[in-house]
Amino acid sequence: MDFKQFEYVLTVFEEKNFSKAAKKLYISQPSLSQYIGRIENRLGITIFDRTANPIKLTNEGEVYIETAKNILNLVEQMKRKFHDISKLNIGKLNIGLTPSKANYILPKILPCFKEKYPYIDLSITEASSSALEELLAKDMVDICLMNLPLKNSNLEYVPILTERILLCAPPYYKFKKNSQNKDYPEIDISDLKDEWFILLKPDQRIRQINNILFYKAGFKPKILLETMNIETAQRLTSEGMGFCFVPESAIMYGLTCQPNYFSLGNPALTWTIAIVFNKNAYKTKAAEAFAEITKTVVSKITML
Repeated sequence: MDFKQFEYVLTVFEEKNFSKAAKKLYISQPSLSQYIGRIENRLGITIFDRTANPIKLTNEGEVYIETAKNILNLVEQMKRKFHDISKLNIGKLNIGLTPSKANYILPKILPCFKEKYPYIDLSITEASSSALEELLAKDMVDICLMNLPLKNSNLEYVPILTERILLCAPPYYKFKKNSQNKDYPEIDISDLKDEWFILLKPDQRIRQINNILFYKAGFKPKILLETMNIETAQRLTSEGMGFCFVPESAIMYGLTCQPNYFSLGNPALTWTIAIVFNKNAYKTKAAEAFAEITKTVVSKITML
C-alpha cells in the first residue's frame, strides 16, 4: 500500500489549500492536484469540494480522512511494535525441548532469560527428539534444545555441551572395584545381561544410544518398564527396581534419590546437547537471544 497518498490528502485537508499543501510537501501544485485527482478517480469518489473557499471535504472525503488517520495510526503502532520486537522489549518464543532438558537444564536458563528480557512471552513444548525435529521443520516451535544426531537435513544446530551418559544402578548393586575413574567407576555393560532395566521410550535419543550399546554388547536387555521421564527412571532405580541410564546433568542438578552411578566404556559413552533451528525459517531475535543465553549458562556447567 502506498501510504504517501494518505499523507498528501491529509496535508491538503489540514492546509485547506492545494498551493500551501504543495509547498509543505515540496512538490508543485499541479502535481499535487493531479495526484489527488488520480486517487479520486481510482476510488470513484470526490474527496474535496474545490468550489468552496477554502476547500472543504465532501461526505466521502470525511470517510476517507477518518479512515486514513486510523490507517496511519495503525502503521505507527506497527512500527513501534517492530522497534520493540527488534529491541526485545516484546515478543514471543516457543521453545521445544526434551523432558530431560525441561527437568534439569531449562530451570537454569529461564531465570537468566526472563531477567534480561522480561516482556518476551514464553511457551514450552516438551516432546521426544524425533517429535521435536518434526515440529521444528513445520515451524511449530522457534528453537529446540535437544541431543544430536539429527535426522532432518533441513535443521541446523550449534553444539553447546558434551556430557557423559551414566549407568544408574540400584543401591544394592555390588560392583567390581577395578576402575581408575576418579568420579564414577567404570562398568562393563555385559555384566548386566541378567539384570532388569528401566529404559526410556524407543523414540527418545538416549534410548536409541542405549540400543546401540546393547547391540554392541551382544545381548537384548530385560526391560522392566519404559518411561519418558529420566527422573522417574532414577527414582525407581533408587528403590531397587532396576538399572537405567541418565545424562550427567541429571545428577548435577540435585535430585533427592541416591542410587549408584557408573561410567560406560573407554572413552566414556557421551551425547551432545545442541541448540537447533530450522535453517529454512526466519530466526527471530528472541530465539537468537535465547540461544546466546543458553550457551552462556551451559558453558558454566563443569562436565567432562
